[in-house]
Amino acid sequence: MVARIALVLLCALGLELAGNLVLHRIEMRLLVSRDDSRQIAARLIHAEQVAASVPQAGRAARMRAISAPGLALNWVPATVITDFSPSLEPLAAMRARLAGAAPRLDGDRLRLSLLPSQAPGRRDLVGALELSDGSFVTFRVTPFLGAPLPLAMIVAFHLLLMAMVLGVALAMVRALVRPLRTLAEAADATGRGRLGRIEPEGPDEVRRVAIAFDAMQTRLLRMMEDHAQALVAVSHDLRTPIQRLKLRASLLDDDEAQSGIAGDLSEMERFIESTLAYVRSGDEEAVRLVDLSALLATAVDDAGDAGAQIRFDGPDELGLPGRPVALRRMIDNLIGNARRHAARIVVSLIADKDRATILVDDDGPGIPPDHRAEALLPFHRLDPARGNGLGGGAGLGLASALRTAAGLGGTLTLGEAPLGGLRVRIDLPLSGPVSPASRRGPAPASAPASEGDAPRRPRHSRRSNGLPA
Repeated sequence: MVARIALVLLCALGLELAGNLVLHRIEMRLLVSRDDSRQIAARLIHAEQVAASVPQAGRAARMRAISAPGLALNWVPATVITDFSPSLEPLAAMRARLAGAAPRLDGDRLRLSLLPSQAPGRRDLVGALELSDGSFVTFRVTPFLGAPLPLAMIVAFHLLLMAMVLGVALAMVRALVRPLRTLAEAADATGRGRLGRIEPEGPDEVRRVAIAFDAMQTRLLRMMEDHAQALVAVSHDLRTPIQRLKLRASLLDDDEAQSGIAGDLSEMERFIESTLAYVRSGDEEAVRLVDLSALLATAVDDAGDAGAQIRFDGPDELGLPGRPVALRRMIDNLIGNARRHAARIVVSLIADKDRATILVDDDGPGIPPDHRAEALLPFHRLDPARGNGLGGGAGLGLASALRTAAGLGGTLTLGEAPLGGLRVRIDLPLSGPVSPASRRGPAPASAPASEGDAPRRPRHSRRSNGLPA
């Protein structure tokens, strides 16, 4: 991992260096071709020969006479021109060109420097060629170099270069972290009870972690499955002695003892059912389009048939992808939990463009804010003694609902209801309204859960069940 990160940094620095070199080349671009350089070298040799054959008094005029467009010549007995070719790359390149065209120009006799041109955006080459008597033939080549780029263009170029470096670095970093993202997805799948696919790739450190995690998730899921199977087996095995105890209790002459024992056995059955519902994750059920509005209305009608004061508010139909049995179990858990602690219940369904919100409000004692996270823990009851005669439950209603909502990609939160009690809010991803022709409704309350495609139960006047609208 360290070596790959170092490689990313080196590539970024290398790209930055290459960009700066390109910018430098652009700023120091020569405007004199090689053919022009050979012609300049030939004219300097000719000027040297002419100056040697003319008395000093007439040399300046003679040099001006043999000047050419773009090349001004002159003669001076002394000059202040200094040679800057060792420190400036364009001058060094020009010196090499002139010496290659005329070897006599090589050496210390030739001095080269730069001056701004009279025309904007250019720089001229000025030079001096020392003669045998110590005087100089000076020359000026116009133009020689382009002027430096404008500041705005330089800033824009550097910004573009930075964007390129950042893009390349991000692409390389993404390739580095992709194995970690795959590992995180596998860890999330393991947390949902599914086997995540892990292919060891990437740096050695990440590969070792992936191999270790793959072995760990296999052992963990096997252990979870063993525990779940054991719990299911124990729960099923307990039903037979419970039924025998119910039969024996019905033979007792003491009506009070018979009623107490039957109540305790019923509570044990509810505990077993809650435990089995929590153990079943619902992942084995196929996801299909569910009419959530019909599902909620049917559950409210069933609770109303059982004597609850309950009302449903929501649209006539609303479709979303889900598991109907798991959804119905979740709704029944929430309504049953509300019935144990409240007298009035309102179930609401609200939909927007991307999600459906289920609200279950009651007028019970509610849950203090500092205990709401604790209330979502499995097998945890805040106050086992409270209730209204429907049993205390197993402490799995909210935990099971939270697990089901998470399995469907949603969330469950607890708050305060307008009725004064507890509000349970469930947000689920929504696919959009369902047309009557394409809707496949949930199972009716009187049918087994597997008959998911049976016609839905009609909603009648008992939808409000005595509660004010």
